[in-house]
Amino acid sequence: MSPRLDIFAELEKIKTMEEKLNSLNDEVSSKLNALNEEVRELRSKNKEMAKVAFSASLSSSWGIKYFGPNEEATTLVYENVLTNIGNAYDTDTGIFTAPVKGVYFFNFVVFNPYDISTGVRLLKNGKFVVAATDNPPKEDTEDTTCNSVSLILEQGDQIRLQLIENRRIYTDALRRNTFSGHLLFTM
Repeated sequence: MSPRLDIFAELEKIKTMEEKLNSLNDEVSSKLNALNEEVRELRSKNKEMAKVAFSASLSSSWGIKYFGPNEEATTLVYENVLTNIGNAYDTDTGIFTAPVKGVYFFNFVVFNPYDISTGVRLLKNGKFVVAATDNPPKEDTEDTTCNSVSLILEQGDQIRLQLIENRRIYTDALRRNTFSGHLLFTM
């Protein structure tokens, strides 16, 4: 076989290899484009899900209202919603349900009636986390207490506030009893 024929045979092999590489490159490019599109969609969904913030007051009525005292602890339902982005707070049950895994910040303010101690505790999935309590004010007829906490929540975890047994909350048109929370960042 002449050297010239060997060169043509080698060139034919190279051409065949080039076609295979081009085909493989097209296949890899197609898969990469599909993965990039999936990442874009997931980021878009994550951004939408990551918008979580609520704030509500204990009573939307304009009159004076007392909650408690009760012999057993009672879940408080903050029915006057000021903000509920993401609809994670349920005004029927008073329960916040985490829509995504992340770190959340919660704050609650409790207005103390003038004649009896007050106290509220924050529960995560039914377990105690923090509380805010206060004795009746001695110098004046009103007082407030509050507490805040940042928590790592899994999707579906629930947060609620509970009036401590034998305690009372007073509310009126000033809406000083509030429960708020928001997602700091997803995990």
